[in-house]
Amino acid sequence: MKKFILLILFSIYGYSQEGLPHCGFDFTTYLVANPIDNATKKIINDLKITLIDHKGNEVVNTNNEFSLIYKDKTLTFAKNHKVTLANTEERWFYNICEDQYLLQLKANFIPEEKGYSVKIEDPLKRYPTTFVPVFNSNLYVLCTTKVKSFGPKMTNNMITVEMSK
Repeated sequence: MKKFILLILFSIYGYSQEGLPHCGFDFTTYLVANPIDNATKKIINDLKITLIDHKGNEVVNTNNEFSLIYKDKTLTFAKNHKVTLANTEERWFYNICEDQYLLQLKANFIPEEKGYSVKIEDPLKRYPTTFVPVFNSNLYVLCTTKVKSFGPKMTNNMITVEMSK
């Protein structure tokens, strides 16, 4: 009987928050940017991509307001990279995309509420600076009940931008 009660308590604890189990990505959202060259249709490397507010100011993660990492820093996208596993197999570090840029945010980030955009800059001056609005459909909401508010067909659309020289 004690084992049965422990099993019930463990099940209730393990399936808290509307019956969904928790995982390592709970409460995490990603934005994925896919800037490609208009002529070659290939990803453009060495870009600086930052999240900006409706006034054009770079968003600073003051006291982890927007992300659990990058405290008090400008929210800048990082390029995904490959890792080699113990069996010498290679795979992308973040499996939600391949050779794109990512930004990790909290799952409660709703970009359309405050008019957020991304600013894509080329430090090598090959491409002009580009501004792209961010929509709720651009969010990669992982392992959370928040995904119910967007629906399965409305999320996980990377921000794809064709850039011309």
